[in-house]
Amino acid sequence: MITDHVNCTSQLFIQRTRRSTNLPLLSKNINKLLKALDDTELNHQKLAEIIMKFPEISARLVYLANSAWISSAKPVTSVDRACFILGHSIVKSVSLGMSISSCFDTRKCPGFKVDRFWTTSLLVSKGAGLLASRISHKVECNDFEQTSQSAGLLHNIGLLWLADQLPKETNKALRESQTDSGLTVNKALIKHTGTDYCEVGSLLCCQMKFPDVLNTAIRFQRDNHYRQSFWEVAVLVGTAANMVTALHNKCEDVSENTRLNQLGIDCCEQNAVYRQLVDSFEKTQELVKIMSGSR
Repeated sequence: MITDHVNCTSQLFIQRTRRSTNLPLLSKNINKLLKALDDTELNHQKLAEIIMKFPEISARLVYLANSAWISSAKPVTSVDRACFILGHSIVKSVSLGMSISSCFDTRKCPGFKVDRFWTTSLLVSKGAGLLASRISHKVECNDFEQTSQSAGLLHNIGLLWLADQLPKETNKALRESQTDSGLTVNKALIKHTGTDYCEVGSLLCCQMKFPDVLNTAIRFQRDNHYRQSFWEVAVLVGTAANMVTALHNKCEDVSENTRLNQLGIDCCEQNAVYRQLVDSFEKTQELVKIMSGSR
């Protein structure tokens, strides 16, 4: 069980904020929703029954199903039909995205771009799932591909908290990382806040009592030396995140992660996944606009 993530970075974080690292309580429904949506055996009727407990999410899914993004031949008037047309993966991504977003106010941080955040989250989720599907041997993790997708979707949840609770410092970090190509977001966050989105995301996972595998993947996604429990999910999420960064930077190719060779994913397979993400980029951006209601 992973219970202690407080290290030297967290101590600096506590000193800078002059507060406890106890995080604001998030909706208990998020954990229930995650568990329900991770059940790939649910048919669209059962999925709709769960979603209908969340009116705002239900409305957004029906709206999405009627949008030009889907181009449905007939008007969609029910959550049941919307879940059928959109499919489990999109319903899960939109539902979790909206549920988590409602817990944070990122408007206080001008450098935080909502559309970029969720485009990144959705693409990392897709990339982690695609990489997981290419692993040549069995990994000791239930529903490995679905778990990898969930970890990818939640990989930068800590940035939401930072933009909400430390908006000035986070804004400086985001602005600086945008102007300095050699400075990653996490390095800039450590400089200005004393922590990064991996560490805060891990603390959020502990608070919401998420499974250890998600906690581990989020905490150690950027740690190339981590080799303990669930390291496979962590390296898939980290690799997918690097791919999406390269995608945002309009790179033609992505650097090979040699650690994936241990999982049977060679350079050619990694490039194939990257090409799929390139092909999904614009459509994902359109989906995020509809999710956030910005169009």
